[in-house]
Amino acid sequence: MAWPTDITVTEKGRILEVVFDDGEIARLTAERLRVESPSAEVRGHSPSQRKIVTGKENVAIVDIQPIGNYAIKIVFDDGHNTGLYSWDYLRKLAT
Repeated sequence: MAWPTDITVTEKGRILEVVFDDGEIARLTAERLRVESPSAEVRGHSPSQRKIVTGKENVAIVDIQPIGNYAIKIVFDDGHNTGLYSWDYLRKLAT
């Protein structure tokens, strides 16, 4: 498993850049991170409960908080802050 060596928010909160120790660089838009949030609020507790999130084209990241050695919590300017983004999940979103 690759580990992040640097996590940066750029372009006024619109891009999250994660540099992994194997050289891969993941550049993810705040919109994608928001609509693909791994939170129960978005994913539900089963596939049938999954919600389609729209209207997040202008959402921005306002804070990132580390969660142990395995994930980050992203706080968005629309108030959403309940998803934990693991390193594996961030890589999956980038590919």
